[in-house]
Amino acid sequence: MHGERPLDRTAAEWIARLNADDRSAADEEAFRVWLAASPRNAAAFEQATDLWAMVPGSTVKANARPLLLSRRRILAACAGTLVVGGAGTVAMQSALAGTRYETGIGEQRRVALAEGSSLFLDAATRVRVLATTSRRRLWLDQGRVSLVVTPAPVPFTIALDDGAAAAGPGQFDLRRDSENRLALTALSGQAEVALNGKTRRLDAGERMRARNDDAVLPVDRPDLEATQAWQSGRAAFQDDPLTLVVAEANRYSPTKLVIADPGAADLRVSGMYRMGDNLALAQALGQLLSIRVRRVNETVLLGG
Repeated sequence: MHGERPLDRTAAEWIARLNADDRSAADEEAFRVWLAASPRNAAAFEQATDLWAMVPGSTVKANARPLLLSRRRILAACAGTLVVGGAGTVAMQSALAGTRYETGIGEQRRVALAEGSSLFLDAATRVRVLATTSRRRLWLDQGRVSLVVTPAPVPFTIALDDGAAAAGPGQFDLRRDSENRLALTALSGQAEVALNGKTRRLDAGERMRARNDDAVLPVDRPDLEATQAWQSGRAAFQDDPLTLVVAEANRYSPTKLVIADPGAADLRVSGMYRMGDNLALAQALGQLLSIRVRRVNETVLLGG
């Protein structure tokens, strides 16, 4: 990270370094030292993160070899605000300084953000947030979050894998499912979505599900009560395969559901179910689908 080289290259290398699996405390301290060394360093790093966050399809060239990192992972690693003072000091709000929020299995959490907006995190969720009066952004790594956006001169940017949504005042539900696909629902308010080179306004009551192979942005109008059911510990299914139901239920309980009969995986499930008690859920599913249910230690087998 040292020596004479273009600042944009060095900034991109820091994004890669901070996102690496073997990132260490020494790396993080060296990054802070580099930031504080010059206002130009801070500006270069801010520009690099802006390119990833705000311009769908843009890239930052780090060196001759391509970075073996996905756009989403790089964004998630380095969401930073850099403020350069007259004395040249740099204050950073980022995933390295308190903007990473996480919940475990069966845990939900409310978070009040400094600029006035708020989050409600579902179980097994990991999110990164940048929240100041001048820059507001959110990256969802896994799970689900409800975002309440307060009025401000700048929109609240919700990062998508290959784009972003600029959300105005309102409430938004963002989910990353077990197949790593994103769904954004405007419960109230509006958002301007730019994804895969296409743009569309998302109005209140509409949901957009992001897939890389879509020729257009797919938008529908889901049942909003079902969409928000998770906030009261429930989950709504509508002709969903048993595999999806199992993946969702396992986010809420240490007792794991396992499909023991491959033939049962595609059985369809509809209805609203209380989450958190997987044994009770398995018994209900057994009656609904006419499959065998067995408990083995901390695992409940479905079928077989």
